[in-house]
Amino acid sequence: TILTMERWAGRVAVVTGASSGLGEAVAKELTRQGMKVAALARRFDRLQKLAEDCRSYKGLINVYKCDITDENAIASTVKTICEDLGPISVLINNAGCSMQINLTETNKGAARKIYETNVIGPVTLTQLTVEIMKKHNITDGHIININSVAGHCVFPKSGVANYCASKHALRVLTESFKNELAAMKFKTRVTSISPGLVKTELTKRFFDEKERLEKMQREYMF
Repeated sequence: TILTMERWAGRVAVVTGASSGLGEAVAKELTRQGMKVAALARRFDRLQKLAEDCRSYKGLINVYKCDITDENAIASTVKTICEDLGPISVLINNAGCSMQINLTETNKGAARKIYETNVIGPVTLTQLTVEIMKKHNITDGHIININSVAGHCVFPKSGVANYCASKHALRVLTESFKNELAAMKFKTRVTSISPGLVKTELTKRFFDEKERLEKMQREYMF
C-alpha cells in the first residue's frame, strides 16, 4: 500500500487528478484501506463513476469538481472538504498537464496552463493544507507530490521543455517546503515521487509505438 495504513484509517486524504490514471488508482486504494478520500478533478462524470466503484470499500470517498488552475476554486473546495469530511491529514498532488509546445511557438496560453497545473496548483493546495494542519494540530501529516523522471533530466526532444521545467520546479518546491517545515519544527512530511512512464490515458500513445517506447525506456527510465 501507499502508506502504512492502519493509523490512517478514518482520516482525510485529498487526491487531485483523480478521474483517471494514477490519481484514480491512488484514490481507490486509499478508500479501500479505510481513509476518507476527497477525490478532485475537472471531469465530474468520471469522478461519479469512481465513487460508484468505491461504494463497497471500507473507507469513504467524496468527489469534488475542481480545476486546480483556479485558486478561488481550490480555496472553496478545500473549505467544503473540511466541512464535509474533517481536517486534511494527507494531500496527494497528482494532477498534471503535458502538451507538445515548442518554446519558439506562440501557444495562446498553453504553456501557462502547464505551469498553473503542475506548479501553482500544487503550491496553493499545499499552502492551504499546511494551514489546516497547523490549525488542527495535525503533527503527522503527509504531503506527496507526484512528479516525473522529467523533473530530473532534460529530454533532448522539442516540445517538452515547458513540461520538464514545470517538473523541475515541483521538485525544488517539494524540497523547499520540506526545509521550511523542518525549520519550523513542524513534523508533516513532504515527499516527491517520480515514476517512469506509466500507461494512462495521457501516455497510451507511447505504448502503441513499440520502437518509441523502447527508446524512451533505454534513455529516460532510471
